[in-house]
Amino acid sequence: MMEPSGLTASRPRSVARLHQTFSKSLTAADLVEPLASLDGNQQAGLARELMKDDGRAVLGVRQRGLVTGWVDEEDLASASGSLQEAARPFQEESAVDADAGLGTVLTAMSHAPRVFVRWLGEVGGVICHQDLQKAPLRMWLFGTVTLLDLNMTWAIEELHPAEAWGDKISAGRLGKAQALQTERRRCGGDCRLVDCLQIKDKADILLHEPQLIEDLGFVSRREADRFARAIESLRNHLAHSQELEQEHVGTAARLATFMDSIIHARGVRRMVGRQGAG
Repeated sequence: MMEPSGLTASRPRSVARLHQTFSKSLTAADLVEPLASLDGNQQAGLARELMKDDGRAVLGVRQRGLVTGWVDEEDLASASGSLQEAARPFQEESAVDADAGLGTVLTAMSHAPRVFVRWLGEVGGVICHQDLQKAPLRMWLFGTVTLLDLNMTWAIEELHPAEAWGDKISAGRLGKAQALQTERRRCGGDCRLVDCLQIKDKADILLHEPQLIEDLGFVSRREADRFARAIESLRNHLAHSQELEQEHVGTAARLATFMDSIIHARGVRRMVGRQGAG
């Protein structure tokens, strides 16, 4: 297999540093909010008042001093007895450790509206969807998308040297890239045409053959096309500091499942390796 010598992520030390950055530098602890709690023998009505007064969406329930369950507004809507009677136990799939990476958090939140956070084995915090708007996650996501973009750029240059990819995208999209290149050069920048392509353009160039689609882990061109558009929308929202909507959270969660492959550039390395073997 051809080694992607032009790709920063291909060098072992760089991969190690990137893995550390994306898996350990930012964690659940950077997004978590404290989980307020009440003893289970308190009345459900008191819990309703507390949640209403403090604007809380979820409340922990204690037994013998430890938080062992939780309730939300729906649980308490018609509850009239003790808080413990309305409590739900924590499920393993909806709880993460405080040092879990943000990719793990996103994956967990693709299945639940909130994720509980453990310290020393005990739940003490919660991450809700509004916490995904915080700067640490936005930084992590922008870095992930940028790294993916770099991987795609490198693969295009290896597979289609000397800008021999022009016929792989529409004339309109090519014209937009050329116009952007002209504007950047007018402002003093020295950029290549490939750097002026959007993520969707790069996907169109790379995914023109069924085998290449498979190399990147997709089952069809349509699936790959939808995902490329979703990533582009996510990056635009991040770049313009717009609030991430539910669809972007779903895209981010799926992107997180590819994180290890993106860091090691596995998909694009398979594509380039296939060409080298040919």
